[in-house]
Amino acid sequence: MLRSFAAKGFKSLHDVHIELPWFSVFFGPSAVGKSNLLDALQVLSRLASQQTISDALHGPVRGYPAEAFTFPSGGLQGLLQRPSAEFHLEAKIETELASPSPGNGRASRPSRHHLRYAVTIRIEPATGALSVGDEDLREFTRDWRQPRGRARIEREGDHLVVRRRGQGRPAHEQLGLNHTQLSNRRYSGKVFAEYDLARAELSSWRCYYLDPRDAMRWPMPPMEVDDIGVSGEMLAPFLYGLKQRHREAFLQFQRMVRSVIPTIGEVDVDLDARRGTLDVQIRQAGTLYSSRVISEGTLRVLALCAIAVNPTPAPLIAYEEPENGVHPARLELVAGILASLAARRRSQVLVTTHSPSFASTALRLARQGDLDVGLFNVSVEAGASRIERFDVAGSLFDDQEINEALTTRDEAQLFEAMLRRGWLDGLGPISSPRMEPTSASARH
Repeated sequence: MLRSFAAKGFKSLHDVHIELPWFSVFFGPSAVGKSNLLDALQVLSRLASQQTISDALHGPVRGYPAEAFTFPSGGLQGLLQRPSAEFHLEAKIETELASPSPGNGRASRPSRHHLRYAVTIRIEPATGALSVGDEDLREFTRDWRQPRGRARIEREGDHLVVRRRGQGRPAHEQLGLNHTQLSNRRYSGKVFAEYDLARAELSSWRCYYLDPRDAMRWPMPPMEVDDIGVSGEMLAPFLYGLKQRHREAFLQFQRMVRSVIPTIGEVDVDLDARRGTLDVQIRQAGTLYSSRVISEGTLRVLALCAIAVNPTPAPLIAYEEPENGVHPARLELVAGILASLAARRRSQVLVTTHSPSFASTALRLARQGDLDVGLFNVSVEAGASRIERFDVAGSLFDDQEINEALTTRDEAQLFEAMLRRGWLDGLGPISSPRMEPTSASARH
């Protein structure tokens, strides 16, 4: 579990520190830095596993590597004129290590570890050269008040000290390399147990930037995958593998899709034996449609339901704007699906949204007290993102405050006009979500 996260000098996250519950909802209007938070999480995850910093900053992370660093007043041009820049990311994580079997036939209790990992990445903007400016890995006591033993990775002068368990001599690695020591697979095994724990936890985070317009429609062959992919591009092979090897999970996926979109009578994935590619299909009103023509909103729902039934859930799931393409009346169920992952401790869930309906549903979940929920208002001040957690138990915090937080001054009149014209129907009071509503409730 990610207990806290800090970012400094990363895009619009000039200096941000947040404590995270099991289910976190980050809401605010557009262009305030919600997506930058997901990018920062993605970068830290990839720095723990990718061979180079450049690899970590490419792929699903938006923008060029230089654009990951906070711009000075002159923007990108001003950054390119500077000799160097840096950003700092830090995470406190709780993870478990399976204990050796006691040999008496009883299951051993896994040991829980509290680890803090921090890394500073530098760039020479003129050349694009990337390097590690600092790196730190250490274990803490259960209350996080003091370190337990010496740091596993820490800076001393112009090099990094890399320690192992026991009395072995530590390794010394030069600062300024193009990869992190946590990603260095040489440091693995029993004497580097904390490295393996931190690496496994961070690299298994999943941040989703679904692309239903293009990537989710690509023809794909069957392949061994354990996830739908960052953009949803592996949805078809993932579902096909689920159908072949985890039949009950696939049936649960079908039921979940129909609960969110009751007009769907059937959802399946088939192999075209002639072309060797897979095709996701749905049946509505007796007509069969393939993933080539399914609406973007429907593809998003399919992806969300696939994530929810994954037999190997990620310890952390970050999901961007689940309301996109989904009818407001269905957002209650979408929020319920995401909340259920956190409620069952299958995954810690972070969601960004600018939907008043979604934020209101999360507020109701928080007030029910059955789930550890945090609502965070994201705003921007002088070009820097601010992330503030609301006291959801406060009597003054209501849907009106959510609407105000989600609306900038320039957007306020437009938002009000849309409400008057009925373009945002379904933003009224919402009852608590249910995973599988009855057929009667599904029709409303």
